[in-house]
Amino acid sequence: MEWTHGDYILTDERDRADIDAIHNLLRDTYWAATRTRELVALSVENSLCFSLFHSGRQVGVARVLTDNGATSYLCDVILEPSHRSNGLGSWLMQRVLDHPVVRNTYVLLITRDAQAFYRKFGFTTPRYECMAKPESVG
Repeated sequence: MEWTHGDYILTDERDRADIDAIHNLLRDTYWAATRTRELVALSVENSLCFSLFHSGRQVGVARVLTDNGATSYLCDVILEPSHRSNGLGSWLMQRVLDHPVVRNTYVLLITRDAQAFYRKFGFTTPRYECMAKPESVG
């Protein structure tokens, strides 16, 4: 699928994802700064990947891991800083959440600092405890 918003194009076509651009975007995050290019490529290959382009250059990404029926995990949502604060992030999120594969699933996400942004889309803090198993080393 493809959507437009002014000069921006958003697509869920995995083969259009620019792995180098996504890797560069993630290098400046607290959650994926050390992720290798190879791991970025593997993660894009195995997820529903939304790539945001401006003038033919990828400037944003969001990924969803999903079973296509019950549960989805939203991750790696990022825009280049120069493309933030103009409603683009909200537009991107709305397209992701309205996607036919995602819209009827229970959507999870983890964020350290963007709770206010995600609450605008109906995300809440669950009543139960969230647990995580950190990455294994070596």
